[in-house]
Amino acid sequence: MVNYFLPKSHLTAKQLHSLLASGRFSDLHFKIKEGYLLTNDGQSQLSRLEREQTSAAKLGSAANFATVLARFVPYIRTVAVTGSVAYGSAEKWDDIDLFIVTDRKRLWVSAFLALVLVRVNKLLSRRAPHLSTFCLSYVHDEQGFSEESQRNRTNSLFARELLKAKPVAGTREYRRLLEDNAWVGEFFSASYSEKMRDLDGGLDGATNLGDSENAQFSFFLDWVEGVAYIALSRYLRLRAYLTNLKLKSEGEQLRVFEPIITSASCVYTSNFYRWLRALWGE
Repeated sequence: MVNYFLPKSHLTAKQLHSLLASGRFSDLHFKIKEGYLLTNDGQSQLSRLEREQTSAAKLGSAANFATVLARFVPYIRTVAVTGSVAYGSAEKWDDIDLFIVTDRKRLWVSAFLALVLVRVNKLLSRRAPHLSTFCLSYVHDEQGFSEESQRNRTNSLFARELLKAKPVAGTREYRRLLEDNAWVGEFFSASYSEKMRDLDGGLDGATNLGDSENAQFSFFLDWVEGVAYIALSRYLRLRAYLTNLKLKSEGEQLRVFEPIITSASCVYTSNFYRWLRALWGE
């Protein structure tokens, strides 16, 4: 909590207590109770504990699903969980947001196979339905992620999201992404150092993640990638439009999102994320 409260602040727990007690953030109604940072009077230690338990269950489900992805989608480099599940604050029906990086020019083939596996998992899973609510909300190929990270070098919220992501497959590749983007440590130095130490102790072994295809199939797969991009991008934009209509009708304005789709990236940017960027002065 202390490490992520303000970028480049390097606060200690005592200093954070002092800041909140001074009333500097009185308009946000932050308070600390029994080790938890609470943002409204409706929260309690019990409700936070319940959310942590729900998040842990969803994270375990994501790890099992990532194993399936690693087995059937050879172009995926890494899979991590982001959003409320990664933060340990997920409610029962919150989506399990997946951050995926694929081989270059293999994003849309991978996305198609992943979406099929999401559907199959829902049909065949013996787990409770709320543990299968996977959402491919942040997917790039290697080039797309490199361009995205370069655009966000001054974005402390991007840095926080990347650090808070919980890798469930391709841990070595996720660690490499952090190494290549060591600038995130400029915002959260303690968290960056801690994350790298944790990853050193939990690197996965050899998997088929990122195995390259045979050269003779490369041209054919490039063609399939192009077809998948055209078909899936249209489908995802339509589904996003219909989902947003539903969210607006339910008064869920903060959950309304914009699909940002290119040949190298597929990212859903919600109004809530934009609100957070404004809150952080981005």
